[in-house]
Amino acid sequence: MHFFLKEKAGIGPCMDIKAHNGLLYAIQRDSQFSSGRLCVLRHDLTPIAEYCGIGNARQIEIIGNIAVITAREDGLWIFDISLLTPKLLCHYRTVEYATGVALYGNLALVSCRQYGVQIIDISDPCNPLHLSFVRIGEIQSATVSDGILYGGAWGEMKAVVVDIHDPAAPVVLAEIPLQGRGDGVHVKDGILYAATGQHARGLINSTDHNDPCFGMGNGVQAFDVRDPKHPVHLKSALFDKGYCRSVDMWEPAIYGDTLVVNNSILGVWGLDPTTLEVKWKLSTTPIADNKDPVTGVTSLNGDLFVTTAYGGLFVHRGLGIGEQVENESSPILPAKPQPATYQCETGNGTLAVRYSGSFPVLSIAETADCLVLACCEGGVHLLHKDDLSLLATIPTAGQAQDIKIHGNTLFVAEEAAGIEIFTLNGIQAQKIGHYKAPKTVYQLSVSKSGRYLMCSGGSVTLHMLDVSAPDHVKNCYSCHVKHLLYGSNFATNYLNDGTMLLFCHGDGLIYTNPDAGDTAFHVIKYTRKIGFCGYCVSEGIETDGERIFYANKNAYSLLSLQHNDPTDIGTVPTYGGDMRFRGLLTIQNGLMIAAQRNKGMIYAIDVSSIQKPRV
Repeated sequence: MHFFLKEKAGIGPCMDIKAHNGLLYAIQRDSQFSSGRLCVLRHDLTPIAEYCGIGNARQIEIIGNIAVITAREDGLWIFDISLLTPKLLCHYRTVEYATGVALYGNLALVSCRQYGVQIIDISDPCNPLHLSFVRIGEIQSATVSDGILYGGAWGEMKAVVVDIHDPAAPVVLAEIPLQGRGDGVHVKDGILYAATGQHARGLINSTDHNDPCFGMGNGVQAFDVRDPKHPVHLKSALFDKGYCRSVDMWEPAIYGDTLVVNNSILGVWGLDPTTLEVKWKLSTTPIADNKDPVTGVTSLNGDLFVTTAYGGLFVHRGLGIGEQVENESSPILPAKPQPATYQCETGNGTLAVRYSGSFPVLSIAETADCLVLACCEGGVHLLHKDDLSLLATIPTAGQAQDIKIHGNTLFVAEEAAGIEIFTLNGIQAQKIGHYKAPKTVYQLSVSKSGRYLMCSGGSVTLHMLDVSAPDHVKNCYSCHVKHLLYGSNFATNYLNDGTMLLFCHGDGLIYTNPDAGDTAFHVIKYTRKIGFCGYCVSEGIETDGERIFYANKNAYSLLSLQHNDPTDIGTVPTYGGDMRFRGLLTIQNGLMIAAQRNKGMIYAIDVSSIQKPRV
């Protein structure tokens, strides 16, 4: 049976939806409703309450009377929904873009795009506590069953199985290859259902529509995970050919005796969970000659509610479908995070964690007196250089994301709170300025003179600020990039003349020199004709003053500011490809450090000979 969705609410496009206690909770990202919104509706689609301002909302989960919403670069939003009107309890900044969330007892397990899963204790939902991080790939969504975390990894085309009985020390048990890109996962009665999408395994070129694997990875797979260390493949089902780049998400869930799988532009499928045979299919109405991607599904009173990226919130009545099983609420008592020791691959030393706490460290800088750490909700920490003992803490108005120091001036990016400016005398800090940016600030770079400060504004805007008068910061000029500033886009060093650099995968190399009189950002277009022109956790940009280094597919390239026409970065010569290093870059005195945070790898590379680097 094939049905088209027709009946819909009047609230507009949505990203996800969940039913709870007879009500519907739908979320909208900021491109669908100004500043983003959480909507509460009755079964008949009558809106009864809302909360505005949740940003780039992506996924919602509910446990008890707590609703948790991921919002990509806008982090995590936690609400009390015991009353009709949601009450915000906390806005928490995750380590990286928050895509998916699974709730298990007093734990929120947040899929942080390419950084894996961040495990957070929400026993006190007003004060979340960072516990640990498990680096398991580009996890988009996750679920938990009997103390085992299952995550769907997008680019790696796999599902990952992790023991989280000790949430401060998660242990990877198994990895399961999938037929397409991973995302949503669901477990019931020892069976793992993994939804897959986009391209099939074996794709050579993601831009070649004639590649036989292009758009052929859409479907669902079932695995027996009663022994989570040894998953057994049971069955697989493939759906139609299809590909949507901008709204690419798929999710399975058991509703009564039906496995419901939504798959972007292909719609919603109802299957027999044992045989994976199709019972029925729901399709969205074409909009402007494009199919409308499905973003979320839930059931209430036997009816199926479907959110789409462009059309809105739809309902298909009369399916007689069961309710989705509630999240498990088994209590877990998180252990206190313990310092870990890591073995170097060369075998000639170890790395030990000597300072840690209930917060992630997002950035570090150095003065003559101490090390300075941006510790998210923990503010700014000042450490002794030798024994890494805590010397002082600087409370911040917002969550400390990035820090830069020029002379004795400390600049702190504090997401929604903007930028705070302090003077440091030894370990004594005095606030001298606060710039409340129009959008959240995550990245900073101070000019060579210290007069100007480059910062990100939200996920697609760059600003150059005049900070010569810290109590009266001025915005000098701005620009918008074509794609997201995923994080750590700014080079640490300058060119010898003071030129400031950054890289965005949608635009290429961006540079400016306000000290020399620049009043705009300039773009040198670098693209990749075959595949993704990356810049995120596996690539980086840096300069030694003379040359511009770009981490490029397990090697590095040298970029130029001279050419005018778009250049395929895949044709730029690379160096060191046989060493297979990746990551964000820092260079000093002929030594390049590449930090690949999502893999937990740090590479130290001698680049004193540019064409013959040595790890």
